[in-house]
Amino acid sequence: MEKIIETRLIKRHSQFPTVCIYCNKQILPNDLHYVEEGATGHIHSLIARKYCDACYYKYGEQLLLHELPK
Repeated sequence: MEKIIETRLIKRHSQFPTVCIYCNKQILPNDLHYVEEGATGHIHSLIARKYCDACYYKYGEQLLLHELPK
């Protein structure tokens, strides 16, 4: 049985290079990006999805959280 966790996106500064899960653009250290966080439960940082600020502003939080990456 799969457990569904309600999530939201929070703004963070990247500490390490990472990749946007939606567009595959590299997010450099110190760049702003958005990280998935559980609204009521904990999501481990290794499985939390990360989005660049361009995707966040272009598509919005609701679309990114409910649509699978391309």
